[in-house]
This record gives sequence, C-alpha cells and structure tokens, in this order.
Amino acid sequence: MAKLTGNLRITTVPASAGNKPYYEVAFVPYAGRLATKPVKAGSYDDLVTILMDLKLNEDDAMRWAGKARSQGVVLIASVERTDTLLREQGLLA
Repeated sequence: MAKLTGNLRITTVPASAGNKPYYEVAFVPYAGRLATKPVKAGSYDDLVTILMDLKLNEDDAMRWAGKARSQGVVLIASVERTDTLLREQGLLA
C-alpha cells in the first residue's frame, strides 16, 4: 500500500460527430513510470461522484467539477493517494 503523489487532470471533451461530451479524469504522477489510464464521466454529477470517491470532500469536488466545466482543463495539484485507491477507481492499470 504505497502512497503516490501527483496531479489529477480533468479534461472536458466536447461533443463531436455522434459522440456526447464527457469528462476525463487522469492521475499524472510526479515521478516514476506508472501505467495510468483516464476515467470517463458522462455528466457533471458523474464527475463529482468520481472526485468524491477519490476522497475529495463534496464542496471541493463540486468546485473542481465546475471549474472543469467552464475552463476545459483543470489540474488539481499535490494529490497524495494510495495505489490501492487509485487502482480501485480505475486510474491505475
């Protein structure tokens, strides 16, 4: 159960031909080569749920989700979580 430190990157992917818009949440580690993969959220509420599952409180999760919706790309700096939690949420392979 190692602790990993890095950024959470939230990217808004706009609708394209036949695809609905969605959000991508990815863990970007500060050091090391890790097999990371983004998690997709289909709506604002799904994004808030994913962030709360990553141990952000509800107010912070809603604030970051709102910034992602308005700005397109948001980095949440200095996130320290266990590899087990990140694996359970689908952010690590």
